Amino acid sequence: MLKPIAVFAMTMSIAAPALADGMDYTPRRHYPARFYLPAERHVIEVVQPPYSGNFIINGARFTARTPACFGWVAGERIALVAGDWNARCVVAVFYNFYRRNTCETWCGGGWW
Repeated sequence: MLKPIAVFAMTMSIAAPALADGMDYTPRRHYPARFYLPAERHVIEVVQPPYSGNFIINGARFTARTPACFGWVAGERIALVAGDWNARCVVAVFYNFYRRNTCETWCGGGWW
């Protein structure tokens, strides 16, 4: 009889520091209302060298295929029309909200 009491006392002495922080834990009994996030806003992150058509968008490299892209600069808001944000494609088409035109690019960045 003494052995189970000793084991219980040892267990409580080890667990006491975990309960000593004074924080009360109560499990959630209801779920909060759903949170809706706004649509993602993508921008041109880097144009290197300036006005060259070599872009970094969403961490992936793209190279301009048409001359409509050469005036685009970093920070302009864009949307993907065709292709893939992560450059897992051959050709991607982007729409620039500031300039109101589209640009075809090669995915993967080419030689740079």
